[in-house]
Amino acid sequence: MVALRCLYLIALIFWVGGMVALGALGAPAVFDVLEAHHGLGGRIEAGAVFGEMLRRFRFFDYGSATVLLGCLVALYRRTPRPTALGIRIVTVVAMLGVSLYAGFGITGQIEAVQVDIQNTVASLGDNSQFAARFDSLHALTTSLLLLNLGGGLSLIYWEARARIA
Repeated sequence: MVALRCLYLIALIFWVGGMVALGALGAPAVFDVLEAHHGLGGRIEAGAVFGEMLRRFRFFDYGSATVLLGCLVALYRRTPRPTALGIRIVTVVAMLGVSLYAGFGITGQIEAVQVDIQNTVASLGDNSQFAARFDSLHALTTSLLLLNLGGGLSLIYWEARARIA
């Protein structure tokens, strides 16, 4: 039981820590450096670099969720009062759903808009409609990341105040 709880906590902290590292450290650093050195072209490169970072993180994201769910389900079956564990399971499932939607539902749309923006920049056309669409997708992705971060922090808080057992 202690090993399951420890594995659960490690996966949870890695998942939440990864979100914080990407959102608060990775994205600003990549965009600041590349834009400073290359201007608009640097912004496009930064988007490509950060997009790849997110793509790679998604595997870690889904893996962490799988470990969390596995540990919680195993603990749920062994715990006499499973209500608190049920809430945790629902939270992790919701977080995984949000991640899957962001990864499979939104990422492809963002990539398509980026291609359209690059094509219109190359042809000196007006890309304002594509930029507006990109901005709305970016805002949605940011909101989903913050939603998952809130879910993860609530799970950490839950662990800090109560025991699974």
